[in-house]
Amino acid sequence: MWPHQKVISWKLIRRLIQRRKMPRQIFSITPPLAALGKIYKKPLILLGLLTLSACASVAPAPKTQTLPQGENLPPVISPIPNTPPAASDPLRPMPPPEAPPPIAEIYEPESTTPNIAGPDTPSHETQAGEALPKESLPGFPPEIAPNPNLVAALPYWTASDTAPALAAFQRSCQHWEKKAHSAMLNEALPEYGRYGDWAAPCAKAIITPLTYAASKDFFEQEFTPVTLTPRNNESGLMTGYYQPEIKVRRRADAYYNEPVLAVPKDKAVQNLPRAALSAGASRVIAYGRPLDVFFMQIQGSGHLRYEDGPTIRAAYAGNNGQPYRSIGKVLIERGEISKDRSSKADIERWMAENGPEKSRALMNENPRYIYFVEQKINEGEGPNGAMGVPLTAMGSMAVDPRYHPYGSLIWLQVKIPQNKGDYKGSPSGHLLAAQDTGKAIRGALRGDLYFGSGTAAGDLAGVMKHRAVWTTLLPKALAARLKDRQNNVS
Repeated sequence: MWPHQKVISWKLIRRLIQRRKMPRQIFSITPPLAALGKIYKKPLILLGLLTLSACASVAPAPKTQTLPQGENLPPVISPIPNTPPAASDPLRPMPPPEAPPPIAEIYEPESTTPNIAGPDTPSHETQAGEALPKESLPGFPPEIAPNPNLVAALPYWTASDTAPALAAFQRSCQHWEKKAHSAMLNEALPEYGRYGDWAAPCAKAIITPLTYAASKDFFEQEFTPVTLTPRNNESGLMTGYYQPEIKVRRRADAYYNEPVLAVPKDKAVQNLPRAALSAGASRVIAYGRPLDVFFMQIQGSGHLRYEDGPTIRAAYAGNNGQPYRSIGKVLIERGEISKDRSSKADIERWMAENGPEKSRALMNENPRYIYFVEQKINEGEGPNGAMGVPLTAMGSMAVDPRYHPYGSLIWLQVKIPQNKGDYKGSPSGHLLAAQDTGKAIRGALRGDLYFGSGTAAGDLAGVMKHRAVWTTLLPKALAARLKDRQNNVS
């Protein structure tokens, strides 16, 4: 083939594509070969053969995943022995250090946005409205311990900073002020009591200073710890999520050309898959780098830092109703990355090596698309969680609300990463308020820790994937009453 023939061939193909006389997909280029004439027959036939060869190498779509057997079984809540931890303060049996978590485990929180759905409306993916079978409801066994001492009962309690949990709990209490005292936190979870059972601790929480010592004293005086033990031998799993901050532009350029879209007014347009959506589909909030916008969608919200203006929040406003597919799993199935090297950083490295076109095709393998709405950023506040309150860094977590009411308090014995690349993590204990949920958060002991906003938070959230021992904290009066009631039944 002469050089000028090759150039002319590609120009003709591009012109036909632009005039929409040929489909854009490269695997559809071969049908009109005969119409292009004898002059270009050989080079185009060669192109067609190469294209067919590439198509044959594409991996088949993954099989639909099913939930593990017994996933819907709730936990049994049993007492914590009132004994001090061993001198070494070890965690209860933990697995060996894990490999980097696959991108499939990155959480898509999809929190509610009051501007769109109202503060009490659960996110699209929440399971709050799903009822558990009556015989499967979680329950406290009669041997629940009365008012054990938190210091003795919870390993790592003394060393843990509970001020973030208190800040998160204060927001839960402010939200609960609108609720009737006689109403249940969750009708399907009677053990967590009524809003009135939490009124006294809430009144004290609101006036408690957000300091290390004051928060410790508050929780020790007001709450009883109770161990969560699943009936189906489920082990607790914790991952992490965060709110990214990305650079954006008001107008598209060569690098910042991916639109951050508001919810389309046309429902049919809103439900289009990712590959069919562009800047013309809806109002454009900003333009960012394609990779940055994609991962912000996975996280569910983010900060938009304009080059010539203030930083605002892009809060979750809706989605296109399409199924979520992990691009990390896609690369693993194709054999292009390994399962133990499939973190966000590994996928970004693959994209950098393979260029924008292949990167765009890979992102389009995930048809799910998230829409946003602008919000002002208040100092110290994260995005709104599914509960309808702003999340608190290292004080809030996402749970499956079928098992834990929003606002409930959970203590975790878990390894926490200390810096970027720390896949092993350090054994620790952490108190968190359940204030969010998400598509991937399914099960009695499945949680997601909110690390905060920005790159540093993302570095920690990206390597957080560890087994955890769960403990719930209940107001002392509620725990004592439940114990008496169960003793009478037994």
